[in-house]
Amino acid sequence: MPLTNQHVVGNPCLDANASLGIDEACFSILNEYDIPITFYSVSSECHMCDGIPQAVIPAGKNSTLVVSTKYPLFMFYEAVSRYCHQTYDFKEHGSYGWNVSQKELCSNIYTIREPINSYLPIFAAFMVYVLLSILFATAKVILRVVKGKLSPDNIHDDLDELQEAETSTPIVRTSRSSTRIRSIDTFRGIALLLMIFVDNGGGKYVFFNHSAWNGLTVADLVLPWFAWIMGLSITISKRSELRVSNSRMKIIFRCLQRALVLVLLGLMLNSMSMESLKHLRFPGVLQLLAVSYFVCATIETIFMKAHSQDDVLQFGRFSILRDILNNWAQWLIILAIMVTHILITFLLPVPNCPTGYLGPGGNYSRYGKFPNCTGGAAGYIDRLVFGSHVYSKTQNPVYGTILPHDPEGIMNTMSIILVVYMGVHAGKILLLYYQCNGRVIRWLLWSSVTGLIAGLLCHFDKESGVIPVSKKMMSLSFVLTVSCFAFLLYAILHFLVDYKQCWNGAPFVYAGLNPITLYVGHSLTRGLFPWAWKLSHATHWSVLAMNLWTTTLWGVIAYWLYLKDVIISV
Repeated sequence: MPLTNQHVVGNPCLDANASLGIDEACFSILNEYDIPITFYSVSSECHMCDGIPQAVIPAGKNSTLVVSTKYPLFMFYEAVSRYCHQTYDFKEHGSYGWNVSQKELCSNIYTIREPINSYLPIFAAFMVYVLLSILFATAKVILRVVKGKLSPDNIHDDLDELQEAETSTPIVRTSRSSTRIRSIDTFRGIALLLMIFVDNGGGKYVFFNHSAWNGLTVADLVLPWFAWIMGLSITISKRSELRVSNSRMKIIFRCLQRALVLVLLGLMLNSMSMESLKHLRFPGVLQLLAVSYFVCATIETIFMKAHSQDDVLQFGRFSILRDILNNWAQWLIILAIMVTHILITFLLPVPNCPTGYLGPGGNYSRYGKFPNCTGGAAGYIDRLVFGSHVYSKTQNPVYGTILPHDPEGIMNTMSIILVVYMGVHAGKILLLYYQCNGRVIRWLLWSSVTGLIAGLLCHFDKESGVIPVSKKMMSLSFVLTVSCFAFLLYAILHFLVDYKQCWNGAPFVYAGLNPITLYVGHSLTRGLFPWAWKLSHATHWSVLAMNLWTTTLWGVIAYWLYLKDVIISV
């Protein structure tokens, strides 16, 4: 809840022995009326929500409340026929006052004690990482120079180089990682390390945690981005497999094997937090990735051509669009899946709920009219199919208690298939066009088109439009938005890492080599020392430092695996 009205003992605003927590401030309300007033508030993030009564303040008395600073607060009071409402953005650990009187209908909120800068830890962490990067790069250059000049092995190195130059077939030293496309591993590593960071708390910042329902934060991007780059990898791997194998059924069977292994790993991770087998969660992140991978990989295996050298001649003047024309059958299947998803979402009757409902339900959303409609058709299907085997957390930070709704449920898995296939198509562009400009322009065009369609669906607003942007629902506007950013990011990475080669992708490229190992490892060790520890008094400083340490440690492990040339894949 946004406010708490506590007694002096234990109230950090009144008790000198207590201290405010993360994203909390003090708010003192002075009632100058000669009658009691009722004070109401609700988070501005709560869409179409009634104010919640927080305190009854006696005549001529003062009440001090603890206020949440995560979102601006919409508040008002009632006194006889007088009504006043305010929206105020409180800042962390500040102290504020509001004098409510008959003389002035709506007085201004004033600052008693200045707040702290809650974003200073992010700036400090950024500067530390920049400094470490500069020091590491400088040390690497110095060591390379010193080794080249002073090492006695340089004589052997010169002889090796002379031998390679004199032979008709020069010696080429390769490793498993050197044969991979670095921009792909870099993209995957960015998504994975961000996933580890936000899964561990993201410093308790709102924008590093998932949105309450509608909207988009950094945390909402990581899973779809991972799915998108998985799709791009499907294109490359299946093309390679088709060139060396004559049996498409064998390839599909291997895809099924990999999907089943991912599902099993996902169930194992889910079992870590279950109370009993009857509460084992069936859906999950790895399960969602497994199903979407199998669907897209199977479609590609069936329809993909092993060789496409004749595409230019085949399509003639339309060869500029051969990445689309060559894959019309795949796109028809993907679009059929998405149309099915939309029809179910907006036409499936849900008991006691409006058709096409996309909200969180609960007692606050839509003024409490649809408390049992959490997730609309998607939530209804998950609860009907899985029963108690769904995501068990029903406390929403903004909307309070809601019904169980699985963010990786059946309908959301159908929706993420479009994201994966967007990545598949990005891979088609990578394979079919050989000039960097042609690739980048096409990726940027796809970014623009998907972003524009997403904007039209949501009216470029968080809560408006036919289909709002919602990670919880994996709505169509959401998957198009994250695909828009994925196309844009990969275009930048391909240009910098693969084409210009002005950045080798470090440190993200190392994490991208072993994504499943790092994801499963961080899930198994979450909360365990030395990755994490219990904090006696959590602040943004301490939580952010611990979460960054956890992420950095996994980055170091990824680098160690890279040095050992170890790549563990499923």
